[in-house]
Amino acid sequence: MSLYTETTGYVIHQRNYQDSSLLIEFFSRDFGKVQLIAKGIKKNKLFKSQLQYFNLLKVQYFGKAQLKTLSSINIIIQYGNKNILEKTAGLYLNELIHYSLNEKSDSLFQCYQLVLSQLGKKKLTILLRMFEKELLKYCGFEISIESFYNTNSWLCVDELKGLVETNINSQKVCTVEDLSMFLENKKLNNISQRRINQLMKKMIDLSMNFRKIHSRELLITLTRN
Repeated sequence: MSLYTETTGYVIHQRNYQDSSLLIEFFSRDFGKVQLIAKGIKKNKLFKSQLQYFNLLKVQYFGKAQLKTLSSINIIIQYGNKNILEKTAGLYLNELIHYSLNEKSDSLFQCYQLVLSQLGKKKLTILLRMFEKELLKYCGFEISIESFYNTNSWLCVDELKGLVETNINSQKVCTVEDLSMFLENKKLNNISQRRINQLMKKMIDLSMNFRKIHSRELLITLTRN
């Protein structure tokens, strides 16, 4: 008989499976991403209502294969009422984790929790850049200014070399000073913030092998309106 495993975390992706079940990707505190099947959940309204994005959940599951069987769910913290922009921001975090996370990361899990808890309380741009910075570090694309000595130098993102200096106007993204202030969590003016936004977009694209990120496109549309 399979032993039950218990952990806490968040649903980051789910899709229908057969007539009444769901396949779930669970971002857990203890094991990173866990693949679960919730059998017959569509027939259990109470069970399904607990399985919502952004709620901190305690789950139990069993099984020896990579796909585990979900056996119980308990809500620890409920996400609460959020507007469409905040929910889309949360889905953006989920999509980044879905495409990148393979192994457990305490720092990424803690950052995810912090950003979720601050949605609607702090400026969205700052929160998303915070998470992207932590995610890039996890993916091996940690941003640093150690090799750049002139604070007035311009930087660009090269597909092969990553973050490099440039003198070509069409390639310029941000200055070393912009990046230094960002990494030191200093307040940026509007111009520097736009530059950092563009830099992080390019770095995320590079780390994701230029995969289309659907929630980011929706976020851009919502913030323009």
